[in-house]
Amino acid sequence: MPLHEPSPYEVLGIPLTAGTREINAAFAKALKAGRYNRQLVQDAAALLRNPDRRLEVDLQLPLPPEPVDRAAELLAPALAEPLLVIERPGPPTAPALLALHRAEAAADFADPAPGGADPEPPVPARYAADLSVLPQIEVPE
Repeated sequence: MPLHEPSPYEVLGIPLTAGTREINAAFAKALKAGRYNRQLVQDAAALLRNPDRRLEVDLQLPLPPEPVDRAAELLAPALAEPLLVIERPGPPTAPALLALHRAEAAADFADPAPGGADPEPPVPARYAADLSVLPQIEVPE
């Protein structure tokens, strides 16, 4: 079973510019070839003989690609370099890794001393925000 329905031009094996004589000659050849069933060949010939219906089919057919001279020359710069470059970062270096020890975590999140005025525990110094993280803010006067 074909993947697409053949156009009437494919059934008869004629170009888009074929006239009535070529259609009639192709009709007989297509029947003898037996590639398509008789009804399909008759329908294709009848459709192409009717100018109005033929115009409908011609408007629905995709345009054939136009030939391009010097296609290899035009595509050479694009094919010389890869279209998409993906840079994958390697594993982080040892100094960039953060080592968190259980004793440090326990000290950071220990309950505050009783009787303290501050109900929230202080933020450990290594987690505090500094100017390297925050954007510059201009305060109007």
